Amino acid sequence: MTQKASFKITGEQVDGAFTFRDDDYLLEAKWQKELINAGDLYKFAGVINGKRKNTLGLFVSMDGFSTECLQTTSSDLRCLILMDGMDLNAILTDRITLDDLLYRKRRHASETGNIYLNVNKILVS
Repeated sequence: MTQKASFKITGEQVDGAFTFRDDDYLLEAKWQKELINAGDLYKFAGVINGKRKNTLGLFVSMDGFSTECLQTTSSDLRCLILMDGMDLNAILTDRITLDDLLYRKRRHASETGNIYLNVNKILVS
């Protein structure tokens, strides 16, 4: 996995970028008390959709996402994968590797159209 620190493009702020298994990802990371709402996802998806066709977005929210974010199957958001604090905790406590988690989340999104997969569902399967 190769990575790049945050950078600015005219009118956009990107928290980071990386390549994983031949796919390019842009990263959005939030650590705030409020749950992320769907508007935040649509805004980031607009950034992603303005890039190359195989660019994906990883949206990380330490405190999680609103119910509408977790239940959406909007085609506008299919370029995104969601990660939360439980995911990061599972990585930091060596219950799963970042590579495996990202691969499983991406595959789940590709198979179901659902951009969120709870890490606990991965760990019990």
